[in-house]
Amino acid sequence: MRIGELSRRTGLAPSAIRHYEREDMFSPGQVARGANGYREYGPGAVRRLELIIAGRNAGFSLEQMRTQLRDWDTMSDAQRLAVLEGQLAVIDERRAELDRGREAVRAVRDRLRERLGGSRPVDETPAPPREDADPRG
Repeated sequence: MRIGELSRRTGLAPSAIRHYEREDMFSPGQVARGANGYREYGPGAVRRLELIIAGRNAGFSLEQMRTQLRDWDTMSDAQRLAVLEGQLAVIDERRAELDRGREAVRAVRDRLRERLGGSRPVDETPAPPREDADPRG
């Protein structure tokens, strides 16, 4: 299939598909050049891009995904399961870190709410922008 069809089937822009190809995210044989010079994607390309999208959404870097996908097509189901279990463990740890951060922010918020309801005055001056904040908002 050509890149336009692959784009429609995966929801990725053709430029993103080309980017993943340049980044060597496809297995050998999943992308070929036809006699007319157009890219031709094999049937495994859709599944490969679905895995890339899932990895990207989970926060994995291209290098992490490349490493895990490098041998995906030659792995046994047990090996694939082990890779996926490892990815889930990383996601679970990230989620736990976010939960801890959320609880810390909630604790500060709750203390401020208590101050608002208490007798101590609350400084209502807006906090200055952080130095590392994006000025574009």
